[in-house]
Amino acid sequence: MNLRLESWVGEMLSAVCAVLLFVTMFDHMTAIKFVGISLIGAIILYLVVQSLVSAPQELRFPLSVPLGLWAGWALLSAFWSVDPHVTLHAWLDEIAYPLLCYYAFWLLGREAVHQRRMQAASWLACGALAVVSVIDFHLLDPSAPKPGLLHFYARVGHTSTVALMAISVFAAMAAIRATRTLGIVGIVFCVVIGAATLNRFFWAALAVVAVILLWPRPGTRQERRRGYVVLATLLVAVACATVFSNRVRLMTFVPNSAAASANTMLAKGEGQSATDSTARSAEANLATGSAPSTGLFERLRHLTRFDVMTSTDARPKIWAFYIGQVHYHPWLGVGFGKPLPSIAYGKRIPASLLKLDENAETHAHNLLLNTLLQTGVIGLALQLALFASIAWRFLAQPATRPFVCRAGLALLLGMLAKNMTDDFMWQSTALMFWACCGWLLGQCEALPTGALVDDRTRAADFGLGVTAGAHSVPD
Repeated sequence: MNLRLESWVGEMLSAVCAVLLFVTMFDHMTAIKFVGISLIGAIILYLVVQSLVSAPQELRFPLSVPLGLWAGWALLSAFWSVDPHVTLHAWLDEIAYPLLCYYAFWLLGREAVHQRRMQAASWLACGALAVVSVIDFHLLDPSAPKPGLLHFYARVGHTSTVALMAISVFAAMAAIRATRTLGIVGIVFCVVIGAATLNRFFWAALAVVAVILLWPRPGTRQERRRGYVVLATLLVAVACATVFSNRVRLMTFVPNSAAASANTMLAKGEGQSATDSTARSAEANLATGSAPSTGLFERLRHLTRFDVMTSTDARPKIWAFYIGQVHYHPWLGVGFGKPLPSIAYGKRIPASLLKLDENAETHAHNLLLNTLLQTGVIGLALQLALFASIAWRFLAQPATRPFVCRAGLALLLGMLAKNMTDDFMWQSTALMFWACCGWLLGQCEALPTGALVDDRTRAADFGLGVTAGAHSVPD
């Protein structure tokens, strides 16, 4: 399937995919998204028919075996699902539509002439989100009203996740001289977006992405040392940003409630010196930020407010509850679909857990645990095999220009890291992941296989080799 520049099929497909990339970042443009998916389906059907008629040997689907097994098992789970209608709807949203787009983006990634249009769409969407995040930072809280254009801003969890995924795309852009500046600015946009959401786990996933992208490549000792210093400096900056984000997030929640509790104790006027002393101590600790413990580790935890975060975060209790439900349907699960575990086990959730966090009844807040509950041990094994196949596909690409393959690996592992404390792999977020995965994998496979690595330059280690018009010489 050769999508040449003069081909109306390639032009239309790249235009639709560019629009889809833009609206996926905002998530609330549902009509445009589904119109785009329908057009992609029609174009793919045309290409498949043309290939079957003219050149059957050119028809192939990357990762067809692991993808087919995972998609087939998820669809098969509708037969034993506790709600087959929800399962079928989820299968279309999280598997069928994203994999259709995955194939379209893979085709476009293999063609150098169609890159700029999609790159521009991603860059503009992330730029708009970054501006909105800075201007309307005080309104990004999920409970705050969304006036005006902010109505198109999605949930902070979704937005931080798609911004993390877009970093890999911009990293691939930054790998060549022609788009390096735009790529670096795009990465900055994504970091601003993620920081404004105050999502603490965005920084943990960003650290994973940074390690994969910036791990020093083979070279002289001085180059490796410089690379380690740059990476270490960036990781320290990420750690500081995590601490700051955590303190800002808790600033108006836990401290104020704790201070109010201390004031209530004082207002009771019970005349007990021990109670008064405890209240005053609590107020003093909150005001000064000091910790009652003398241990260095405890002082550090209190300074960073991670002691408050761990004591108020309901995720460990949510995980414990849902892990306790696995034995009811260990092998087959309760049916594919993010809401299915809560539908099946929601009535068993303790009232104390719901009081601590009402989101406990939505899902298990972990991608792999949700998969285990939905599709059983067999489904989880198939999903892990799929992720392993994607990683191997990126690792197995030609090593002459590996940076785009690193970007693909960073996309996968960053997504997994982000979803260890939640499950964002559904609807537009799943669509974004599979689109970027197909796009980067197509670029990897389009790279020349016979080029030799020049150890005197960093070109072969850093070049992407795919840009508008032709394969560019690596920098």
